[in-house]
Amino acid sequence: MKTLIFGATGNCGKYIAKYLLRKGHYVVGVGRSQIPFKSSKFEYFRGDIIDKEFFNRLPSDFDQVINLAGVQPSILEFSEKTDLEATLGEYVNVNMVGIFNILEYVRKSKIQTYTYTTSHRDYELHWSNKLFLKNNLPPAINYSGDHTMYAISKTTGKMMGDYYSEAFGIRVFNLRLPMIFLVPDKPYYLANGQRTLMPFLKVIKQAMAGETLEIWGDPKMVRDYVHIDNLVFLINACFSSKLKRGTFNVGTGEAVTTEHFIKTIKKVFDIANKCELKYRPDKYTYKCAIYDITEQVSLLSYEPILLEQMLIKIRSELNKKDLKKYWI
Repeated sequence: MKTLIFGATGNCGKYIAKYLLRKGHYVVGVGRSQIPFKSSKFEYFRGDIIDKEFFNRLPSDFDQVINLAGVQPSILEFSEKTDLEATLGEYVNVNMVGIFNILEYVRKSKIQTYTYTTSHRDYELHWSNKLFLKNNLPPAINYSGDHTMYAISKTTGKMMGDYYSEAFGIRVFNLRLPMIFLVPDKPYYLANGQRTLMPFLKVIKQAMAGETLEIWGDPKMVRDYVHIDNLVFLINACFSSKLKRGTFNVGTGEAVTTEHFIKTIKKVFDIANKCELKYRPDKYTYKCAIYDITEQVSLLSYEPILLEQMLIKIRSELNKKDLKKYWI
């Protein structure tokens, strides 16, 4: 089994590559950064998907392509606030032109299965505390939000893949991602270009230290909390299925309230039971996205990892690290 992963240096890309290697795949990774890790069955090509000539360096005999490549606000050293033109240009160049180049490579190489991870920001105006979002709702981009061009570019990348499926008979699977939870090599992301501790890891760190845990906004607001293994499951299930194409939300169907999320972090990580809870309705949060997984269950035998199991997995991974160095 030979798999090509675009975006192999990101947190999800490294995790998926290592998983496939454990399963016996030969994996080729593509990214713009330094080689993420070394393995006898892992080959890495460093380059830019904007550059058409780069693709001439790649082998072409793959069973599947997994496309995780893309630019999002959390990886940019600038933002719409600090450099509007550069930020919008990155979205267009990487998430649209770059994705077109990947699709042309897949077509010309006659690779039969292509999986694309897209953003759930295309559904932002559908987000609701009461509506479990189905896979096939029409796009509803928030044109006044701070992720507008990002959402437009990712949605365009998805639509191009759908066209290539219809026109050229490629099996195309789109997996719509909310935030994916895992223990990254480094616990930081970029907020307006500034290094910032990931919010969920910040809460976990506070719980491990017995500090006060804050419950922001509406404590009854619901959302899906999705572990990386749920994405891995759906990538494998799509490839192994007899489906010709499909778009699936990577959700859980659990609809966890903010209050339950924080209380479960306390349960899993506050070993000494020292943490107090503090409600902060003045702190605004709005990501109330929950997903209907009926099709995923019926078509792909999907069995999602739910919140508590996810946090136990994360605790196990953190326990393997030197946390004094990890949090620095």
